[in-house]
Amino acid sequence: MGLSAVVIEAGEPGGQLRGVRGPIPDYPGWREVQGPELARALVDHLLRSGTPLVDSAGPVRVDTAGRRVHTAAGEWEAEAIVLATGARPRRLGIPGEAAMERRGEVWSASRDAGRFRHLPVVVIGGGDRALEGAWLLAEAGAQVTIVHRRTSFRARREWRERVFRHPGITVMAPAWAVAIQGSDQTQSVRIRLGGAGEIEVPAAGVFVRIGTEPNLEGIHDLPRLDSYGVVAVDRWGRTSLPGIYAAGDVCTPAPYTGVASAVADGMRAVKAAVQDMEGANPFKG
Repeated sequence: MGLSAVVIEAGEPGGQLRGVRGPIPDYPGWREVQGPELARALVDHLLRSGTPLVDSAGPVRVDTAGRRVHTAAGEWEAEAIVLATGARPRRLGIPGEAAMERRGEVWSASRDAGRFRHLPVVVIGGGDRALEGAWLLAEAGAQVTIVHRRTSFRARREWRERVFRHPGITVMAPAWAVAIQGSDQTQSVRIRLGGAGEIEVPAAGVFVRIGTEPNLEGIHDLPRLDSYGVVAVDRWGRTSLPGIYAAGDVCTPAPYTGVASAVADGMRAVKAAVQDMEGANPFKG
């Protein structure tokens, strides 16, 4: 296309894929590939194309009005910017949560399940990731309590069936975690039950699985967001701001995210950007 491009990465290349230890069954051409393996393959493909991958050496600030990207590693001005900043785990915002994260108590159910054998753990959430994690932990011998704010669960039926009949899992719903307690390490979770006051549940570990939110940190003059709270785009990846495009989890509601769809988003956004710069896009508008 005769254009130059650069990929600027604020974290470890591959994003959330690096933390997916279970198989990814729905990425075409790969049979249940693990997240880190797929992340490495995507990065290798990028580097083989000759596109520079820049480590930002810290936070990234995007000036959408001037189409500039500012980092400790340098500054770039572009005709087009594709925001592919992904999503991050949604937090509870309750006392003790930030301290737990500072202590490094951010666990993976698939990787760390053996650590909690014969120990009590609390899983907070009601979607696929929450119930799958609860099942993996219980299968490894943990004593699992699921805390969910609704009586209905968004998780697929296969996970609901596995979890609700597992002898090592207790379900509390509707219920709300109101504090994570413990100074040197997590010891318990204070839980408010629907209409029945509060109780304290022992927990050697807490797994917060309440979904994700778009990672918009460092983006100044945000594009318009939609009713889901993600960046609003047209079918080609254009945002509400000229020259600013978006792809992947930053513009996709959580129930519909996936690696395959993110790759497709990126392809469309780049093609739309090229067509817009050349003034040749028949689908603009």
